[in-house]
Amino acid sequence: MSKILFSDFDGTLFFKEGFHQEDIEAIQTFQEAGNKFALCTGRPLGGVLALMEGKIKPDYHVLCTGGLVLDKDYHVVYGQEIPFYLVKEVCQKYENETITGPHCLDKDYLYFAHVPSDAPSYIKQFDSIDEFKDRKIYSFSLIESKRAKEITDEINKYYPSLHAFQNVNAIDVVKKGCSKGQGILKLEELINDETAGIGDSYNDLEMFKVVDHSFTFKTSPKDIQQQTSFVVSSVKEAIEILKED
Repeated sequence: MSKILFSDFDGTLFFKEGFHQEDIEAIQTFQEAGNKFALCTGRPLGGVLALMEGKIKPDYHVLCTGGLVLDKDYHVVYGQEIPFYLVKEVCQKYENETITGPHCLDKDYLYFAHVPSDAPSYIKQFDSIDEFKDRKIYSFSLIESKRAKEITDEINKYYPSLHAFQNVNAIDVVKKGCSKGQGILKLEELINDETAGIGDSYNDLEMFKVVDHSFTFKTSPKDIQQQTSFVVSSVKEAIEILKED
């Protein structure tokens, strides 16, 4: 049976220094052998496409923390929109202590309320959340907060139609019922592959629950390591284990 590896993006596949070439080569070899590779990230398409160009071509994309699932040609397999009034209310509530960013189906840009002058060209600043009133929003992020866990808990307590996930110092928010795990389950209705997942943070836990083989890193929190099948040093190492299985 062929295998499909679902990979988180930030801190798993992509780092401050960029991609690791050994991971890219391992993914390409994995796909050439008849297996599949899928992203499974809190980022939207515009936040990963420019970075991966010429390096990685996923077979599927589980984006926006499971709020949006696309095939390799960017056709929508599954999507759950968040009502705009909720996005606006939560973003305005925490705008003084986080950097807000709504996530749409956009190939070109990743949007944030504040963008440093040295940011890459695919990151675009917006002036008002009202600019997204007539767009489909599949998730939104509140980043760089010292209160990430507390804000996550507050959103889950006071907004029953939303689900917030802590991602280190950020919060990823989707419609209730969405998660990385749910996105994978929607894909499993279309594919018949042995599944594996690799990630480094708390928003990956729902992914780990639904795959056949789960991987995290030696640098991940201990409570995450305890909930995975394998603890590895790289995506390449995870793929080597899968090839041996």
